[in-house]
Amino acid sequence: MKITLCLVSLNLFIFITTHSLLSTASDVIYDSTGNKLLKGVPYYILPLLRGTGGGLTLSRASKDVCPLDVTQEPFDLSNGVPFIINPVLFDQNNVRAAYPISIEADVADPCRGSNILKVVTSEDVVKTVTAGGQFDTPESCFQLVENDMMPGLRSYQIQYCPSKCGANTGTGTDVICYNVGIISNSDGKRFVGLTDVMFPVVFESSFAKTVQSE
Repeated sequence: MKITLCLVSLNLFIFITTHSLLSTASDVIYDSTGNKLLKGVPYYILPLLRGTGGGLTLSRASKDVCPLDVTQEPFDLSNGVPFIINPVLFDQNNVRAAYPISIEADVADPCRGSNILKVVTSEDVVKTVTAGGQFDTPESCFQLVENDMMPGLRSYQIQYCPSKCGANTGTGTDVICYNVGIISNSDGKRFVGLTDVMFPVVFESSFAKTVQSE
């Protein structure tokens, strides 16, 4: 799978370093209607900036290929598929900023495998996101941090944090997390992967009625 980055090099990952496994920030994450993001509830993951494509979805790179890739819908009005976000270390109803999470697509998987997202390295050494991950493992470890690209509009950056999950959790003092964004291939298809291009997102409940948080 030939994937090239637009404008920047993959060697320049933006990362954050924290001084402890879990950030001291206790801010909860909110959906697009101002309700707290809830564990186990499906949400569409949409770009903050309209005119930049639709929501995240799952798709095949080619026929019969598994696992499915995480991609972005090309059209603004396409929400993609819903995703469920679950805290990894703590059994909390609300998702909090800078806490490790798993992200799972809430759709039937034709590959009949796990729908939990994971980061993989392709033959071209480009780290992309696919389905087929496992809960509480380094390759499936993400977090959400607040993005202030547009003050007054609440949005978030998805980050990949392999050292916050799995057997090595808590063994180091510094944690490095990589931004997750959009990588386009030569055909213009938009894959989700590790990139230094910011990709602020919002979360929209997939239910017809707004989910009310506690």
